[in-house]
Amino acid sequence: MGTQSDLDWKAAAKRNWLAIGLPEFLASIGIDFEKYFIEAVNKSNLSVDPYDDATWEIWPHSEIPSGVLHCFPKKVDASGVNWEEWFLMDGEIHHHILSNKKFDGATGIWIPQPGDADHPLAILDFSWHYEISENLQPLKYL
Repeated sequence: MGTQSDLDWKAAAKRNWLAIGLPEFLASIGIDFEKYFIEAVNKSNLSVDPYDDATWEIWPHSEIPSGVLHCFPKKVDASGVNWEEWFLMDGEIHHHILSNKKFDGATGIWIPQPGDADHPLAILDFSWHYEISENLQPLKYL
């Protein structure tokens, strides 16, 4: 059984996800919310939410009709931060892990284009090393 602070951050994360409609969005793109998100939080041994400094948003996208779930840092700087996105494209579920610093496992670099309206403004001033993850769980809960 976790401490009160464990329970507080876990409950807050779940409330936030419910408030943005995450269960419905994930179901619409074929991701099991309970399995990959709720179970990950419930099993976490962390005393604080590793995503406390992040924003979870379902964002419209010009090429992806269902939109994209983004989990991006509230503040992006050159020190190195992670950003994640989940979406369905051409019938395939994607979970991308991105960082503005090179990391082991990175398979490419994405550079935002001027006028990009498909991604959160907070991430547009940096180039991003990325990995296409086969694991659909949020990275920091692994």
